Formats: sequence, C-alpha cells, structure tokens
Amino acid sequence: MAEVKDYLLRITDDTFGVRRCRRCGVGFLSPRPVATAIGSYYPDQFYWSFERAAAPITAPEVLAQRDAQLKHKLRRITHLQRGGLLDIGAMKGEFVHMAIQAGWRAEGVEFSDRVPNLFGAPIRYGEFLDMEFATKFNCVTMWAVLEHVYEPRLYVHKIARLLAQGGSFIGVVTNFNSFQARFMHADDYPRHLTLFTRNSLRRLLAEAGLEPVRFWTDQRMFGGTLRGALVCAVKRALGYDADEVLYEMRDRGDPEAFCCKFHRRSSTAMKWLSRFDRAALWLPEMLLDLCGCGLNLGFEARKVAP
Repeated sequence: MAEVKDYLLRITDDTFGVRRCRRCGVGFLSPRPVATAIGSYYPDQFYWSFERAAAPITAPEVLAQRDAQLKHKLRRITHLQRGGLLDIGAMKGEFVHMAIQAGWRAEGVEFSDRVPNLFGAPIRYGEFLDMEFATKFNCVTMWAVLEHVYEPRLYVHKIARLLAQGGSFIGVVTNFNSFQARFMHADDYPRHLTLFTRNSLRRLLAEAGLEPVRFWTDQRMFGGTLRGALVCAVKRALGYDADEVLYEMRDRGDPEAFCCKFHRRSSTAMKWLSRFDRAALWLPEMLLDLCGCGLNLGFEARKVAP
C-alpha cells in the first residue's frame, strides 16, 4: 500500500511497508523490526521528544511543557469514579503523578528502565504481558501506546481482565483513516506497528468484552495537525520526492527546512506559503476532527457483564 522510512529519528535508512487488512481495515507494518531489535529504535532522545529536549530536564519543566496535554488527559477521566488507575506507557511518570494529585490511586507500567522516574511515581518496568497484578483497576489508560506494541490483541484482553466491573479503558491511537496518516505519513514509523481505524478498534475492544462508549478525534493532546499539507503538495509538485519532503517535515535539527526553505536554501516564497498554509487549513482541520477523521483517535470503553 505504501513504503515508508524512519522520518523522525532516522535510526535506520531501511524501508518498511504499510499494509492494510482487507477484512477488518487495520493497518500494519510489514516488514517490521523484529521484537529482539525494537529497542534500538527507541534511543534515549525518544523519551524526550515531546519536550524537544536534547538532554533530561527537571520534573517542573516537564509539567510546564506538558501542562495542556496533561489537562486534556485528566479531562477524559474526570467523569469516572476515582479509584485504582493503571497507566501503561507511563514514560517519566507525569500522568501518574497528576492522576494521584487528582485523587486516583494511580500506578504505571513503562517498558524501558532507561526512562527516569522524575516524580517518584509507583511505576513497574518491563513487559506488561509478563506482569501480575493483585488488584483490579477502575481505569486503565494508554496514551498513544497501543500502536507501539507487538501484540495489541493480547494487551486489550489482559486490560479487560484487570478492569473491575464497569471499569473503563481510555486512550489514544493514531487514526489510519485520517488524511494526515494516509497522505502525509504522520505515523511514527517504524515504532508504530499497528495502525487503527475506528471500526478495527471497535472490533478489538468488543472481542475483549469491552463496550465502546465514545470515540473522538482532536489534535489538542498530541498535535498532528493538517497544517503543512499545502507546503508538502507544492514541494512535491516542484520536484521533491516523497521521502525528501517527509524528512524535511520532521527535521527537528533544522525546523525551518520544511516551512522556510527550498532544498535547504532560504526561500521567501516558502515562508509566505507556510503562512497561508496555517491560515487556510485551520478550518478544514477542525472539520476533519468533527467528522472523526483527525489524526489522533481517542476512545473510551467500559467493561460489561459477560
């Protein structure tokens, strides 16, 4: 269906295939990195990518930079009865910390022990599927994590077993049916292994005995906007190949390469086009979200009686 590369971190120059299941619509990487090698695609810089920090920063700085994102996450669980909460993919412990502050008995799971626990949060390190838990949880969260795991079906089934009756599974994945994913390759390849649609996610949740309560798309939690699409289209029309423009779009070492330069040379025309791009695309972006076609697909599902 498509060929992609590691446009964000550039760990490898390998090409990966993106395929789609004709039966359920889910997308998947094929070939994908073998499980024994996947750790090499997660360098230390990955865990600071949201903060765009070259080196570890302090807990207050993390909270300041993630303030809006953490507030949006908390809003997604405010209607639930507070109790036990498990955050899978806890990173530096920022959401566990905020959930505890909000009155939850929160703990986390993080796959890599290289990530510093800046908040002294109760976090276990290792493979979630290998862990045993003594209690049930009122809520389990996975914020942009399910697309990273090798066995999403096993994860969701285990989460269902860990939820108390009436408990909720809440999270965000990337939306394979979004314009950004399909035409701008906005997923973080090759770290995103499975690419969900609303229907494929609904089916996966139902298989585990979880009843979907709501789905939503918006960009306030993780970004992933439509802006840049016009610049991308113009550069492609003027001779850029697909990989070249996507590498520029995600180049954090030279953030002006995409919006202010043409073939790495300063371009006044690109600057004006970028300004027009931002002004013109905010409304289509909003409409895509309202139609459920935005990049970030949120979900809430509830454990129901068998």
